Amino acid sequence: MSNYPFNYILLATEHTEFDLGAERLAFAMALRCGMILHVVFPLLSNSEYEADMPELALRDEQKVAVKITSIRNQAVALGVTVKVTVRRDTEIHSAIVAEANDSKADLIVIRRRGKPSFLSRLLVGEMVSKVIRDTSCSVLLVPRAAEFWNQHILAAVGDSPAAPSIAKTAGIIAGICGLPLTVLSVSPNEESLSKTKSLNTLNVALASSATESAKGEVRIGKPVEQTILAVSNLSADLVVVGRQRYNLMPFGNLSIMQDIAGNMDVPTLIVPA
Repeated sequence: MSNYPFNYILLATEHTEFDLGAERLAFAMALRCGMILHVVFPLLSNSEYEADMPELALRDEQKVAVKITSIRNQAVALGVTVKVTVRRDTEIHSAIVAEANDSKADLIVIRRRGKPSFLSRLLVGEMVSKVIRDTSCSVLLVPRAAEFWNQHILAAVGDSPAAPSIAKTAGIIAGICGLPLTVLSVSPNEESLSKTKSLNTLNVALASSATESAKGEVRIGKPVEQTILAVSNLSADLVVVGRQRYNLMPFGNLSIMQDIAGNMDVPTLIVPA
């Protein structure tokens, strides 16, 4: 297991149409790595509601039971071992984070966004954004139509504490999957280009400790625009970025992390520093 960047994969799902991509990739990762896939079904808990309307609470539990059976049947068909936990909390994201913390998961696999809400302007869903904000482990955001990566991996690194983790993690994944890896750095202007190139060289070296396929690329411009262009040019189907502080308000400025993850139809792996 030590050869893999993640030893405990936690799929967070409500088994809706929005979770299909996350479920598909989580099964694929567990199958490829020969791991148990841990699954958490978050369930809203309200003591007053459960006491006053026990029949509705029971109905909710029965719905979850049906979904769990569906997940288990899918696992049997694919040859994947799953361990399912139902986690109750007053908020969905809190249930997921609590399960990740208690189980010491090092990767949460989750949908990119669900049903639009008041915060629908967010390119990453409100609940998912809170999971990223509150957890200490890596998070893989998966669009509904995404498939397991098989073409090219892009690691987007900047001058940040997370850069070494991004490069190393991307290098390990590229080495395991036998895929080419591009370590991308974006300079805001010509004056910063020399420093950006030096940092890129360093991060390529870090990635190269785990794979022979790593190469560097340096661009000038806005990080989000240049990253999206690079993904398109390389036909990359996995992007690795670092965790950033970000805004949950519907009319605030989005972080680079949110912008990148929300504007592409490929999985985005967010790693902590």
